[in-house]
Amino acid sequence: MASWQAEIVKRTFVTGLKAQRFLLGDVDPEGPEEEMEAFALKLREQMETATAYVPRGRDITVRTVDDPLPAEWVRSERAQEDRVILHLHGGAYLMGSPQTHRGMASALSRVARARVVVPDYRLAPEHKFPAALDDSMAWYRHLLDSGVDPSRLAVSGDSAGGGLGVAVMLEAKREGLPLPACYVGLSPWTDLAGTGESMVTMAGRDPWLRADLVPSAARGYAGEHALDDPRISPLYGDLTGLPPMLVHAGTEEILWDDGRRLVERARAVGVDASFGSFAGMWHVFHAFPGLPESRDALREVGAFIRRHTGGTVAAREATAAA
Repeated sequence: MASWQAEIVKRTFVTGLKAQRFLLGDVDPEGPEEEMEAFALKLREQMETATAYVPRGRDITVRTVDDPLPAEWVRSERAQEDRVILHLHGGAYLMGSPQTHRGMASALSRVARARVVVPDYRLAPEHKFPAALDDSMAWYRHLLDSGVDPSRLAVSGDSAGGGLGVAVMLEAKREGLPLPACYVGLSPWTDLAGTGESMVTMAGRDPWLRADLVPSAARGYAGEHALDDPRISPLYGDLTGLPPMLVHAGTEEILWDDGRRLVERARAVGVDASFGSFAGMWHVFHAFPGLPESRDALREVGAFIRRHTGGTVAAREATAAA
């Protein structure tokens, strides 16, 4: 069961979402593509407005950069210079930005004691696949080229960004690049084909995501590409050789099976993967840091990243040789 604090927040959250949807107007998932695109753009604008003034704390500094592509660096006072997190924001590939995820990046920087970079990757429907993957890979290569030690680098992502993070690792493996020390997925969207059982069983309970809109969002990003293409839905990729993974999901979300199956398939090929299932919680509940469940989840995330980014490659090799 969720905590009483979470239940109160959920009720308030649901009421706010209903008001938002009333103001936006409903959309027919089977309607014209132009109507879905217009709806997505309105959602994007509303998300940017609603999160523009999310407090990040006095201990946090934010720096905007444009090289190699637009992004924000977020850093807490406790962050170690050489520990870096590449965080890929969520938003169904249709919305979201470094600005909407400053709160999330701030929390990650605090608990992991790391600098966090959030790329402003291109969004659908204007920029379909592989734009988001190309932009994220550009930043991954840039971090390596600029001297970031992969043993001190973590890749994380929430929702669509969680799936995108796995796709980045698969692409890095394909290109023969060093892999990061670890991966964290917060309610990751890993199966744009929507075959998870929770897509059906949680469709009437998920307080945030609408299962009937998922196919349109998936097609809006994938375009004419197959939805089970591993670069789009990394659940179907060869996960062999990927670094340790920590995945969280709430039992009340339609993407619960996306996270669970990712971990099961990773374990099946020898990857050190853990799945945290949080009873009564919703999609990316980590964005509500005042809740007991969120605090516990973020503490686990921080400890996981610190543990796996605790030393340099040279130090690890010396320890192994001793």
